[in-house]
Amino acid sequence: MSDATANDNAPAKHWAQEERGAPFMMRLMLWMAFKWGRRGVRWILYPTVAYFLIAAPRAVRASRNCLRRLLSRNPSLTDVTRHLFYFASCTQDRIFLLSNKHQELQIDAFWSPDIPGVLAHTPGCILMVGHVGSREALRLTPPPPAPDASNLHDGKIVMRDAHTHAREALPVSVLFDRQVGRQMTALFEKLNPELAANIIDASERGPTLVLKLKEALQSGRMVGIGADRATADERAVTVNFMGGTVNFPEGPWTLAAALGVPVILGFGLYCGGNRYEAHFELFSERVITSRQNRHADIQTHAQRYAQRMEYYARRSPYNWFNFYDYWLEDATASKQSRTTS
Repeated sequence: MSDATANDNAPAKHWAQEERGAPFMMRLMLWMAFKWGRRGVRWILYPTVAYFLIAAPRAVRASRNCLRRLLSRNPSLTDVTRHLFYFASCTQDRIFLLSNKHQELQIDAFWSPDIPGVLAHTPGCILMVGHVGSREALRLTPPPPAPDASNLHDGKIVMRDAHTHAREALPVSVLFDRQVGRQMTALFEKLNPELAANIIDASERGPTLVLKLKEALQSGRMVGIGADRATADERAVTVNFMGGTVNFPEGPWTLAAALGVPVILGFGLYCGGNRYEAHFELFSERVITSRQNRHADIQTHAQRYAQRMEYYARRSPYNWFNFYDYWLEDATASKQSRTTS
């Protein structure tokens, strides 16, 4: 499993520990996945979840804390087990999604009807994502057709089995810190060299980073940017989220304003079994911030994003994949508990 639990002394740098397994275990998992296929390796999920229930108390505690907010009740052991199982399933399916061996999966896409017109008039766009469900499932969906009576359902353009058109999908670049996620980078390089070659290294920052992003966008690429986690050393804004407060990074919104391209929100929800739903919403045709009120404007954008992420997290609560003290109140309480114990 990736996205492991946080270190006691560095809760804001939790994802530096994302890959808990040794490289040998990663190679073993890849070998089994490619030899036996998805059905043949599903059994591994059960001992994996059992291990985390027994040996990862912080992950279990974080699961209970977030499910309590999402379900508006005290979660049971069954809830926590299902939560970890969804996470393990998405993590395992990442192998098949990245390597384009997704024939056993069903991915339906849902687009807001204003997106086709926007994509028709811009060479590229930003896809804001978070740790809700599978981001890899979003990558396989093609541009949506124009809305009409045949594909509009509940106000969205629906494409069933959208991943079967993966060759027509928008080319994707990923903004990703190679230094923080070395094993994740290695996984990209092993499973999808083309995607790995189009990683834009977030550690560069400054004008160099903006230039690389512009080049990707001008070539018609969709650039994926994570917007729900702030590291300890970056500027952040505080937003209301699920009845508490969290810090979201300023960087994604600063970049979006500087690049001046449309911003689309993406949520890839795991629905159990072999089914996924990829949801896309137009956030803004252009993110605007003013010099005088830059911080307040970014806070407004981040709060809007938090509201949409909360909507999808509540809709599919077992797809919430931040297994650490995510809320500021939880982190403070956890720190005080460790101090007094």
